[in-house]
Amino acid sequence: MGLKKTELELSPEVNGVVTLHGKPITGAKVHRYLSYGDKEFNDNVRTDVDGRFTLPVKTAKIRVSPMLDTWVSQVLVVEHADKKIEIWTAGATSVLDSDSIKLLLSGIYCELSAPEMKIGLSRKNPQSPLLWMVSTCNFKHDDIIIEKGLNK
Repeated sequence: MGLKKTELELSPEVNGVVTLHGKPITGAKVHRYLSYGDKEFNDNVRTDVDGRFTLPVKTAKIRVSPMLDTWVSQVLVVEHADKKIEIWTAGATSVLDSDSIKLLLSGIYCELSAPEMKIGLSRKNPQSPLLWMVSTCNFKHDDIIIEKGLNK
């Protein structure tokens, strides 16, 4: 008996601005790498004259096993001046807590010279351990971040 395919949101819409030393970067390529188990979904977009970019919601029909934990990840990389800089990395088993991630990714401000920070968010179940991600960005909704520190 095969598993039924389920429509899953792998990434919410991402709205951001990319800067270097406080100045917007025009024409940088923002790559989004998403994975669900062994399936990968990649797309990219270029920043406009104000350094802004938007990546649409990404959903996929995937066979989901209720018995197995599947590794899910989201990575955003900015390609600019022959460099690739990871600005967002998140991963978890089964599903990424979409509400807090959706809120964070709705307004990200990425300064390419900023240090990598480790960010902890609470999950839907308050008893669960924090959901951790790494980012060089600041967020419009950073009030939902529970813990933040340099990524060592």
